[in-house]
Amino acid sequence: MKYNRENNVKTFAVSFVLIVLIAAFAFVGIFFFGTEPAEKTDEYPWITSDHAAVNGMLDGSFYEGERNSAGKLSYKIAGEITVGAEDGKGNFKIENSGKNTCLIKVKILLGGETVYETGYIKPNQHISEDFLGKIPEIGTYEAEAFFEGFDPETEESLGAAKENITITVIP
Repeated sequence: MKYNRENNVKTFAVSFVLIVLIAAFAFVGIFFFGTEPAEKTDEYPWITSDHAAVNGMLDGSFYEGERNSAGKLSYKIAGEITVGAEDGKGNFKIENSGKNTCLIKVKILLGGETVYETGYIKPNQHISEDFLGKIPEIGTYEAEAFFEGFDPETEESLGAAKENITITVIP
């Protein structure tokens, strides 16, 4: 068997380049698409979030860029929430956008009566699923969702916004 030094050098060079490229892509992937940045995990550690609130926005992203002033509120909620008649569990899809600098609380009223209320939801947090506090009879209802913003330093109200939603209770 004849030893060919030139082929071994070429093989080594190609392998080395491939390993460097794979390592570079892995580094870029972790840096840009990895877990949330440490500074966003708990922006206001002295505030206790709602029991159902989790870090991250509904689509799994984190907001980067210029943030809203205290007088502006960005939020999301499902336009139609379907809950079970037995336990009141539903997919609320409530989000306090990472654009916000304020905390929010959400209250849902049905015929003037509160059927759902959250604790604080911090910026870059959301509630996917939760339970109604009071479950109406089976049917479809028009309801109002109120989003109230709070200053994280003083916990004073900054104002509120209202959205009309539909709640459907199924067997």
